Amino acid sequence: MIKIPKFFHELLGEYQTKSSLVVIGVFIVTSGCLLALLGYDEWKELLVVKQLVTWLLFLDISGGVLANLTKGTDLYYSQHQWRRWVFIAIHVQPIILSWAMDVSLHYGMIIYVYTLVCAIVLNLIRNHHIHSVIAGSLTSLGLLIVAYFGQTVPFFASTLFTFYVFKVLFSFSVFHHSGAH
Repeated sequence: MIKIPKFFHELLGEYQTKSSLVVIGVFIVTSGCLLALLGYDEWKELLVVKQLVTWLLFLDISGGVLANLTKGTDLYYSQHQWRRWVFIAIHVQPIILSWAMDVSLHYGMIIYVYTLVCAIVLNLIRNHHIHSVIAGSLTSLGLLIVAYFGQTVPFFASTLFTFYVFKVLFSFSVFHHSGAH
């Protein structure tokens, strides 16, 4: 296990395995390259500040998709319950992404509010025996909403909205390592 510097605890927990860090890094680089190529026409015309914001959101969201599934991050948020509530509340990325990618703010608000409400419900029932099944169903419904609206938004934005819903509702809200204290 690698001890994570305190500054990065909110992202990676207090400890991570080398293999988890490698997989997270490879995923970020691979998905970033694919998005850069496949969505190039969608982000190349944005103002430089909006490009920067979009790519910073990509790093945060794509990294969290996998980091929140790791034992280190999962146990960290299990042991710091109030930080889990803060994590849920501050994840307003769909609203910021809507601005950065010139997507209707309504779309970002719908994704954010849906995800926020579902994450609150999932956090409240975190110790219930069907928690992961409910999380899977709410995540799937969220992905359905993203797919529907994704028909009218750029591929790059739609992909980040998809990653966001998965990150917050399934990767983060499910206690994947409940027997591993």
